[in-house]
Order: sequence, then C-alpha cells, then structure tokens
Amino acid sequence: MLITAIRDYLITIGQASLQDLARHFQIQESAMEQMLAFWLRKGTIRQLTPSQPACSQNKCSDCFACPDSVKKIYQAVTSPRTTIPINPINHNA
Repeated sequence: MLITAIRDYLITIGQASLQDLARHFQIQESAMEQMLAFWLRKGTIRQLTPSQPACSQNKCSDCFACPDSVKKIYQAVTSPRTTIPINPINHNA
C-alpha cells in the first residue's frame, strides 16, 4: 500500500521535502500532502521548520526564491522502544 511505503521510505532516509517525496512516488504534491497528513496525525512523522543552508539570505520564512514544496520538510519520528519490566513472582509470599 502506498501510504505505508511513504512511511517506510521516510523512516529509511530520515527526512525529505514534499517535492522530493512527490517526485519519488510519482504522484501530485497535493495527494502526497494528504497522505503525509495521515502520518502527521498519528505522530509517525513531523514537519520541520525549513532551513536552507544553501540559501545566502537564510530567510526561508519570507523568501520567494524556492517553491513552497521545497520548504516543506518531513522527518520520520523515531521513538525508543518501550520496555515493560517484569518482576519475578515471589511464591513464598
């Protein structure tokens, strides 16, 4: 299923722009945003604040040089596995 492939891809590569994701999966950016919204609600991915190190102005919030889809960066959220401690049963109690 495509939606799980998107999640798995982001987990594998770490982060990608909306434009890169749409290009990789060969779908429109608007459709990709809807699928990413599902994972955002689940907490599986997050949208990062854009920062373009290649930009000499470093004003991504009010810059018009890059398309909006490049400014939308998504990252996989990795959480540590939860371990539940198991206490041995005391049969003498």
